[in-house]
Amino acid sequence: MRNVNPVDDALKLIVQPSDGESHLALYQLGFGKVPMAPQLLYCHVNETEVSELFLKISRYLPEDRQCHSRFILTRSPLDSKVFLLEFLNAQSLRDLTLLIEHAWFLQVLTQQGLFFNFQPIVHLASERIVAHECLARAQGARGEEFSGQQLINAALQMNMTHEFDDAARTACLEALGKVCQQFAGSDPQPTFFINVLPNAIAQNPTSLKENCQQVLNLGLRPEQIVFELTEVEALGDHPELPRLIQQVRDWGFGLALDDLGSNVAIDHYCTEFRPDVIKLDRRLVHQCSRYPLKQVMVRSLLQFAHELGILVLAEGLELLEDIRFCRDIGVDLGQGFGLGMPKLAPWEKPVQIKPAIAC
Repeated sequence: MRNVNPVDDALKLIVQPSDGESHLALYQLGFGKVPMAPQLLYCHVNETEVSELFLKISRYLPEDRQCHSRFILTRSPLDSKVFLLEFLNAQSLRDLTLLIEHAWFLQVLTQQGLFFNFQPIVHLASERIVAHECLARAQGARGEEFSGQQLINAALQMNMTHEFDDAARTACLEALGKVCQQFAGSDPQPTFFINVLPNAIAQNPTSLKENCQQVLNLGLRPEQIVFELTEVEALGDHPELPRLIQQVRDWGFGLALDDLGSNVAIDHYCTEFRPDVIKLDRRLVHQCSRYPLKQVMVRSLLQFAHELGILVLAEGLELLEDIRFCRDIGVDLGQGFGLGMPKLAPWEKPVQIKPAIAC
């Protein structure tokens, strides 16, 4: 082990000793195909500089080196007898840099910074809006907006997908309780698709049951809510999941399956859960009017679903020719920028399928 301040010339550009009393000690093990002698970075750092310092280190060190590095924040001098003993409690550098990089995500969850956009779901034959999907968004402390994909990526990297899923479902229903007040007395009542992670509800089944009670407390009807099973992680082995899903359906809630034609196993999901709606993945739908192979796959899924009495929704509809193709072969529902962009309030006027939306 060598006392290096800093580890190498590149780190010299980003690690500047300060006059503070705290010190950062970063121990780096050998990694990769070429063994490297363990190195110790030990430098002075003010408490106000800690976050920025770790972010700079994370931008310089690749992820594998961050995983092979351990750090402590200490007030012990380098020649202290207890200094090396403190490394028994050292933590992974990667864990901390992830925490700092996604501090905004933790603030969103703790400060309830989620809000929702609504994207219309259209009955293609009649061009009527029959439902909306609720798409999670977030606003940071400085007013910046985070997309749904940014939220999902942060949840995955922080290993907090289940916490995010629970928080998003609860916040979404609260938002719907307010939104639906403007539709009081209208017939039919609006329908909303809400994303649900299967693993999350399987590991915490009471959360979905609490959401069902929340719907009733808000004055909503179960028939207005379609829970959309979405996979962003491999589905684990949960023997109780089909029973839980069936119980929710018995209460009157709808069920949709997302991303058919991508990573979702149609035979398992459709035979196990018997959903009301399956959603064809946008990668399959986009430009389906131009590629015969995609057309064969869409027709095959459509026939399979209709024989089981399941509605089919095509996601990612942007091109006019794709919308017309799906409508003409009998796809029931459509969703995508070509039919309506997500916005803060549900759409009220019906969508018109016309050339102006062609890309």
